[in-house]
Amino acid sequence: MPIKPENKARYPANWSDIRAEILRRAGDRCEQCNVQNHTRIARGQGEDADTYMTDDGCIYCANSGKHLGFRRFADYDAGKMVDIVLTIAHLHDPDPANCDETNLAALCQRCHNKLDAPMRAVNAQATRRARKAVGDLFAREETGG
Repeated sequence: MPIKPENKARYPANWSDIRAEILRRAGDRCEQCNVQNHTRIARGQGEDADTYMTDDGCIYCANSGKHLGFRRFADYDAGKMVDIVLTIAHLHDPDPANCDETNLAALCQRCHNKLDAPMRAVNAQATRRARKAVGDLFAREETGG
């Protein structure tokens, strides 16, 4: 995930060096599902949702990276090809300044989003609650109560 401009100052000045080191450590592969950086893959659909296929027909588990075999490309939706760009995830402590190597991992977009989903859900709930509270406050003012 690209760093949002408003968050850039929260990252260390040598972030690009840290990122390069984490990618090198990971062998330029997602440390969760093992997909190679800068490749195109097809994500499985339906009962194959937790798989992905490389352009040579190799099928992998999208949760563990385990090789599952081979399939014809026609079994996957070629229109759903995605470009893999590895991101650096903060595993335990989301503070961008915490760049301890045990807190960082190279992850593809899918795996990074899965990791961050619980935190995003909490943040979304807090945002909805805050909006509702502001709405309630203004609703009372309009009714005079």
